[in-house]
Order: sequence, then C-alpha cells, then structure tokens
Amino acid sequence: MSNTYDSTTILADPSSTVASKNVDFQTPQRIANGVNYAIATGSCYNVLSQSYSDKVFIQDSGFFTEMSQWRIPLVSDDHNTLETVIHYDILGSSTACKAKFTLEVGAVSANLQLDLPSTAEIASGSFSIAMPSSSEYYATLTMYTRADSAASAEPIIKCVMARWMTISSPVPAGTIKQYETTDLLTPMGTTRANSSNAFTSRYAHNVIDNITVLRKRLRSYLTWSNVYNSSSSLLPNAEDSASPEVYMSVGHTRIMAGYPLAPTGYDELTHRKLELHVRSIGISGGFEFDFFGNTISISAGAGVVSWTIHTLNIDYEKLSRRGDITLPYYDASLDNTEQNMSTLPSYLDFPNVLYPTVNNSSHGTILSLTLMGI
Repeated sequence: MSNTYDSTTILADPSSTVASKNVDFQTPQRIANGVNYAIATGSCYNVLSQSYSDKVFIQDSGFFTEMSQWRIPLVSDDHNTLETVIHYDILGSSTACKAKFTLEVGAVSANLQLDLPSTAEIASGSFSIAMPSSSEYYATLTMYTRADSAASAEPIIKCVMARWMTISSPVPAGTIKQYETTDLLTPMGTTRANSSNAFTSRYAHNVIDNITVLRKRLRSYLTWSNVYNSSSSLLPNAEDSASPEVYMSVGHTRIMAGYPLAPTGYDELTHRKLELHVRSIGISGGFEFDFFGNTISISAGAGVVSWTIHTLNIDYEKLSRRGDITLPYYDASLDNTEQNMSTLPSYLDFPNVLYPTVNNSSHGTILSLTLMGI
C-alpha cells in the first residue's frame, strides 16, 4: 500500500462528491495523492532569505566567529534536513575561508561547515538533525564565518538562504508527528483508492484528520537578523564599506514587511496562528515596540540576551497595499508610531565606528525578528 504522490496529478473535482452522484475512483485517488503531496512538500519554502549590502557581512578572524542568528519554523519530525545556500565573495585568494551553521531544536543540535573558495561564489550544503521527542515547532539557526588570516583573505557574505527539504515519494509508512505529540499525520495508501477497491470510512476520517493537522503547519513570513561581529583588516576605512545593521531601527519602519494570510475561518481557529519571535537585549523595567498593530512587550532584565515569543492579532484595517489586494494577505511591519520612534534606535544612537559590534550594554535593542504563521 504505497504512500506515493505525483506533483502532476490533477486535483480532485469537489463537485464530484456531492450527494446523489456516483463516486468515481479517480476522485478519492486524487484526494489521497493531494494529501500525500501536502504532507511531503507543504511549507517547504524558504524559511530564511536575507541579503546584505556589499562588504558589510565580512570577517577577518582566523577563528569561527558568530555573525547572525535566526528563528525558523519546523515542518514535521520527518522534515529533518535543512538545505543552505550562500552567495559570497572573497577579498584575496584562498581556499581556507569557511562558513558554519548550527541548528538547534529543543535540546538537540547539528552543525554544517561549508568551504568558501575564492574560485567560486556559491556554496551550498544540507545537514540533518535528529528531532527530539518533545513537542517543538521552531529551530534556532546560527551562522559563523572564518577568514584565512594566513593568506589575508576575508569572506564577504552577500546572501543567505535556507529551506527544509521535502520528503521524497513514497512518504514513509506509519504516522508522522508534526509539532505536538498529538498532531499525527497519516500518509494515504494510493493503491487502496484504485478502481474496484472498497471505499472505507477510515479513509475519509484520515483525510479529514490530516487536513486538520496540516492547517497547523507554519511557514516563515519574515526572517531577519542583524550582523553583529563584522570586522575587516583589508577594508578599514569608512570609504571602503558601509556599516552593517547591528540593531533593528527606526529606518526599518514600513520597509521590512511580511504578508501573513488569514483564510476563511481564520478567527475560529483555536491553535497557534501567527507569532512574532524576537531576540533582544533586555533593559531594566522592560521596553515595548509596535508591530502590525500589536504592542510587543519585552520584559527581560538589563543586559539579558534572549528570544521571546508573542502571539499576534491581525489588524484587518492593514489590508495589504502591495500585490493583489483582493486576497486576504495583510501587511505586517513595524508601525510608524511615536512609541517606535522613541524606543527603536535612530542613526544618532549608533556607534561612530565602521564595524560596530553588539554587547550586553546595548540595552533595549532588537537583534533578530521572525514572523511565522499558518
């Protein structure tokens, strides 16, 4: 009973299942294919796509140096292989410059190291992680880079991409845990829906249960991290390079945005729907900022670097003004409010150095931000 899927199979016709009509075997067969396809490939989009101005994501240390950190949603326990792609340049000539990723899910971690030779400009690789038995729905991805100090060669990162790999057909037999231990997906045996086979009630129950669980699957709508340890011996002067973004600032207002979808029935859903994950440096008494019509309160203590999670309500007045406005996508971004103007750093607050670094005395600042939702 193969749990296969074919991306070219025609979708089932909803009108073929109405009362008084004979059920042709092709309809349940197409439904089974569609469910398996959704289980295997749903939400396997980019969880990270970030690009940088030229010569700002740069490193001259001969040791791996932490540069950025992101929060990304998971897909399921069986989607455990993350593909990464880097577009880069090398100042100088070397085969020893490198990048490294560390992926953490709960108490489990995995690492990937990529060579960045000066003879190329694209580096890619994938690595797998053993998903923990605990209920997890997100991972933390940290990036490091290393220069070839002996050859005076420095890596410059231009763009970073990451995505979870799809499950190849056929989908493995047995149930698949999505996030919670109770959120189980059951791949469909497509041969059971062949002509002249019995149409069981269990088939219909599995279809409904799978759709219910799949509606909880998350995707990344906005993923951003600062670059907090740039350094260059080859480009030491202000005319050589721009400065990296070390904090989320007033300048990001209405520029950096995600577009969450609120389909029919969104308000009636009782599970996790839309969250903002924020990495920040705490300040005594906490601080607040406004995002997508929601006031985000950060209560971490002074100098404490931590991730916090905030449930968002959709402001239906913020119907997207970009793209097709007839669809229920909403423009989620930093709000142009007095609170943001006073809380978020402006250009007057940044260190007067070419390559500023983050330290724990930078109280009340945002280092990374991810908007994830269904």
